[in-house]
Amino acid sequence: MIFPKRDSVYQNLNTSFTNFGELLVDLKENSFTGVVQVSYWEYEGILLLDSGNIINAIEDINGIIDTGQSAVKKVTDKAREKDGAISVYSQKGEMITMLASVAKSEIVYENLSTEFTSLDALITKLQNEDHTGYIEVTFTGSDQKGFIFLLAGRVIEALLSIRGDEVSGSTVLKRILELTTTTGAVFSVYKAAVEDALSESEMIKVSFNLPQLLAVWGAVIQGVESAADKILGKGEFLNKFKDTLIEKADEYPFLDPFAAKFQYRNGEVTFSGEVQKSFSQAIGECLWATTETLAERAALDDNDLFGPVHSAMDEVKANYQDLIDRFNFSGILPELFG
Repeated sequence: MIFPKRDSVYQNLNTSFTNFGELLVDLKENSFTGVVQVSYWEYEGILLLDSGNIINAIEDINGIIDTGQSAVKKVTDKAREKDGAISVYSQKGEMITMLASVAKSEIVYENLSTEFTSLDALITKLQNEDHTGYIEVTFTGSDQKGFIFLLAGRVIEALLSIRGDEVSGSTVLKRILELTTTTGAVFSVYKAAVEDALSESEMIKVSFNLPQLLAVWGAVIQGVESAADKILGKGEFLNKFKDTLIEKADEYPFLDPFAAKFQYRNGEVTFSGEVQKSFSQAIGECLWATTETLAERAALDDNDLFGPVHSAMDEVKANYQDLIDRFNFSGILPELFG
């Protein structure tokens, strides 16, 4: 993947002498935003980090591209092999957002010539369309290539490359525009699959922060369980919650209690298997359906369950506010955290 490499943090660390896991931990602790590049012969792996969290990855093996959650695992595994090189480059958050989005991209215009359109006019058109992606500029009779990166219609970076040497920065866009008029060029425009990238990023965040997410879910479910059992009797919550999981099993097979992938017991949640896009949404739906049913049952005896449940969630918030924000619990369970 082409990206600006001017802000180097580490360059060409030998994988034989670098503990890659410790490097990622250090970058996470320092809320690093940027690119980790892993290179071998005919191999390039890219991890994109935002505030220390891996949000996407790209693996390129001799032109065969993989992205997303599977690429994260492959790149991190590859980085533990001998005789490779690891480089780390700091980037602005908006650049990482754009790169994560173009990990999956499609070509929308190919080989447009300066004989029929100007680069200025093309950029203006893409700006008006709020385009996220990039323009690849191939100059006539030259080994140079230009890359112009756009995020929601804004040009956020430009880069010139010639035989492996790259230059980027505020003056490069002007230089690319000048070269297109003096030497001629052809343009190809790539559009990012933004929605796919956002969904992929959420899955990656969940997968690589699963212990923290499960800890929060354990506390949330236990809070509802404690409130419900005090009013309705011990075991009432768990029985209804299991029934709800079974009812939702056709829609969310990974929550089927008989499959034993997702389990809740004594305030702890465990999960074995591959995390699905709907992981937290599914748990949230089951928990809220259980809470509503039990609240109706409590109301028959003039008891209020919602008040104690909200009090329990206040305690959960006090202990896990950062993680609740990170994993968007206000969107998953707006009735409890909105």
